[in-house]
Amino acid sequence: MQKQTVFAIASCAGFAATALAGGDFVLGDGNSTATFSPDQGQIDWNVDGVNQLFTQEFYIRRSTDTQELRVDSINFNNVGNFATDTNGFTDTRDDAFGSLFTDGNGLEIETLFTLRGNTAGSNSSSLAEVITLRNTSSSSMTLSFFQFVDFDLGTFFSDDSGEIVNGNTAFQYDGGSSILSETATTPSPDLFQMGNGVSLRAMLADGSIDDLDGTAAFAGDVGWAFQWNITLAAGDSFLISKNKTLVPTPGSMMLLGTAGLLASRRRRS
Repeated sequence: MQKQTVFAIASCAGFAATALAGGDFVLGDGNSTATFSPDQGQIDWNVDGVNQLFTQEFYIRRSTDTQELRVDSINFNNVGNFATDTNGFTDTRDDAFGSLFTDGNGLEIETLFTLRGNTAGSNSSSLAEVITLRNTSSSSMTLSFFQFVDFDLGTFFSDDSGEIVNGNTAFQYDGGSSILSETATTPSPDLFQMGNGVSLRAMLADGSIDDLDGTAAFAGDVGWAFQWNITLAAGDSFLISKNKTLVPTPGSMMLLGTAGLLASRRRRS
């Protein structure tokens, strides 16, 4: 999806950015809400009164960088945000949120999230995501793009287990109460890693160059990340399309037996 499409539609249709006092944007649909911060990424996903998400963040490393940088309004220029209702005939709350960031040197990072809730008590919800990386400069650029996710299913972070299947689908389970699946559909990531959420997030923010190691299963405070290694020609763009789904776990599903390191939760920063 092109930048001019997303933001021109938002402008022409009169979509207003509806931020809270602290600058956060809250989407709502059916039994679900999701909160986004230009400085911290996605900071919650509440389904039937239970917050299932600790954080979701995006990171970029360009060929000239000596570390991964979180995509936020601290490291990049936040050109604009918008929120809108895409299914007003069933729910009049804003259910889609878009942001555009630039580095001032031709790299644009556009994100678009669309929340779909379900009936009350269903404990199910989905979140569609489209990320577009665009090179508006006159020279090619090489970069790595990372998505980091840390879900705390059922509000507790120490009793989850998960696996990455086929290199592009992450499953996370929680004590027989809920399951989350995410598929990176367009295209599959080049690298992936599942592990302790606190440690994995710290690795991406440690001030050095890191690549994901292919670990595919973990139990405990589960987190995971996907990595795309990209070369963008001048004027070119790269689109990633993904979908996350929260659904109840069938009673017969067995949790993974992988042993994992438990760690205390840190505050977002």
